[in-house]
Amino acid sequence: MIHLVAASHGTDNPQGRQAVNLIREQLTALVEAQAPGTYAVHEAYVDVQEPSLPQVLQGLPSGATAVLVPLLLSPGYHTEHDMRQAAASASHLTTTIARALGPSAALAKLQRQRLEEAGWDGYDDIAMAAAGSSRADGREAVLYQAEVFSTLLSRRVPYGFVADIEPTIEQAWESNQAEYISTYLLARGYFHKKLTKAYQGTEKAVVAEPLVLPGEAASAAVIASVALERANEALAALSA
Repeated sequence: MIHLVAASHGTDNPQGRQAVNLIREQLTALVEAQAPGTYAVHEAYVDVQEPSLPQVLQGLPSGATAVLVPLLLSPGYHTEHDMRQAAASASHLTTTIARALGPSAALAKLQRQRLEEAGWDGYDDIAMAAAGSSRADGREAVLYQAEVFSTLLSRRVPYGFVADIEPTIEQAWESNQAEYISTYLLARGYFHKKLTKAYQGTEKAVVAEPLVLPGEAASAAVIASVALERANEALAALSA
């Protein structure tokens, strides 16, 4: 049995929690369809919610193989510190850490879907909003996602961070006076609320929804498929 520990950030937002839970449900359905009885999917968090990642790892049977699967769009402090520390502390397990979900063409397609749902006609200018990271690798991953997204749409899409990290989303918006903002966030939560508060009700821009909405299995299944791809990559490297 391979244990997939699907670790998300955690949120106080009930709709955000529902969306992340749905991703795990879709991941469970996906592995059961592809390889019945091979994987067990576990819930874990690196902040805000419980069970914490260290708690989950300590509860797994000695000698088991565990893949820490970040339900996070980009690498950052949680992947490079929290997850590595939790894996190092679980000496009774064979552990490996999968890559973050992004950058990914599948995520870019979800971004485009959200824009179209918000009313984007394929012509209006766009800016892309991401949460932000204090780490250079996290910021670089968002840059790459913006490039993937720009390629998909055949147009330049400037990006910015909702957190107080440059480039900010306001700077990105100012660069082209974007009519729409693509929300490169996994689900509703703190950053989505901050983003909509800044633009909702203004004449600046329409803010698209995040990638996964509660009760929407199709978008959750896309994220689950990317997560499983990352897990399989990590397992292949572990056995190489």
